Amino acid sequence: MKGYSQYFWVIHFTGDLFIVNFAFLLTYYLKFETLMFSDKYKFLFIIFNGIWVLVALFLKLYKLKRLRRLDRVLFNLFKAFIFNALVISAILFSLKASEFSREHLYATYVLLFVLIMFWRYSAIKLIYLFRKSGFNYKRVLIIGGNEVANQLYNYFISDDVLGIRVKGIFSDSDISFDVKDNIRKGGLHELESFALNNEVDEIYYCMPLTYTQKIKGLVDFCDQNMIRFKIIPDFRGFLFKRVNIDFYDDVPVVTLRAEPLTDITNRFFKRIFDILFSALVIVFVLSWLYPVIAILIKLSSKGPVLFRQARSGVGNVEFMCFKFRSMNQSVDADTKQAFKGDTRITKIGAFLRRSSLDEFPQFFNVFMGDMSIVGPRPHMLLHTEEYSALINKYMVRQLVKPGITGAAQIKGYRGETKELRDMEGRVRLDVWYIENWSLSVDINIIFYTVWNIFKGDENAL
Repeated sequence: MKGYSQYFWVIHFTGDLFIVNFAFLLTYYLKFETLMFSDKYKFLFIIFNGIWVLVALFLKLYKLKRLRRLDRVLFNLFKAFIFNALVISAILFSLKASEFSREHLYATYVLLFVLIMFWRYSAIKLIYLFRKSGFNYKRVLIIGGNEVANQLYNYFISDDVLGIRVKGIFSDSDISFDVKDNIRKGGLHELESFALNNEVDEIYYCMPLTYTQKIKGLVDFCDQNMIRFKIIPDFRGFLFKRVNIDFYDDVPVVTLRAEPLTDITNRFFKRIFDILFSALVIVFVLSWLYPVIAILIKLSSKGPVLFRQARSGVGNVEFMCFKFRSMNQSVDADTKQAFKGDTRITKIGAFLRRSSLDEFPQFFNVFMGDMSIVGPRPHMLLHTEEYSALINKYMVRQLVKPGITGAAQIKGYRGETKELRDMEGRVRLDVWYIENWSLSVDINIIFYTVWNIFKGDENAL
């Protein structure tokens, strides 16, 4: 049985929408002992549903191709819940809608949170059971006996919930890896009859692309018998394997790196997000936090409140990066990186660094356009010069604006880089971010950054 995966999102969406409405109506009835809405609550009811749908689609809650990370699915749902509450609050605040019952809204969100988490957890577990019971799977064949075929085979058999059954592996040469006893091994001449007798759905080709006649014959066979044919190219020789294929007329052109931020629309939305986010922080946080920290810094040591340093920006253009000063003034500030136990760090500076409060002035950099909320961290000019000569792909990170936080920071590559491999890990994640950017990725990184601040980060100096 196959073909039902496309309907899983409908099940999740329908269940979510039912719970959203059920929570709203039940709490309304318990509060007012009636379901007769006034016009203002009819408006709120419509807005409540509309915002949930928009937020869910924006955060891609219903892209469920992979269900192996239940914690990630539930965390994304939690983000949608928080985002929905913030948007509703902003709408009511902007409309000065104080006549709505706060008790009703609070109760709705509490009930919604409990029910929707329970529903989504139960729904995903049911899909697990559905697939592990042998339903909703595809029968596939693998062509090739090399390392790429081995990696693909191991992925397919790694978990039943993928909904894939490998029926056979066929190759003109020896198959270099072991397979389960119930999986057929054979030569290419046996493939067509086996595929037809076993009602195969998909065939994955992992042999060299130079075998053009073989590939053409296999494509024709698959088209004739309604079997999907997929080619697995071997890009393992490249450090970063995310590639993109475009066509100039009939000529295929392989781009080794997809960069969503080369699109002007994506850059526009990211910039709007940066302006709004930084403006909110400057108005509602820095307006009172700045004078408090300024007084503490002045009381703890001599020198300016802000530390200004030239950093490498987008296109490797220098800009002046702002931070709350956390060290005593020294002549080696532009050449010597901070480290644990650094005597230059003041007492208040140690607190600012551990809590990441020293980075808050960079929201001014974001508002002015030198930085972004999320992106590769800006490095000292000396570090850019040194590491660009030592680490392959280092300068790729200069293709986008540097950020206050980034993928590398939430994955543990924050603070001092003692070894070259620490910087290599940071660069690898920075490049991953450039290749996989989306607003939902930015929001995800921001959530994890805030979480790490409250949880504590051992790499924070």
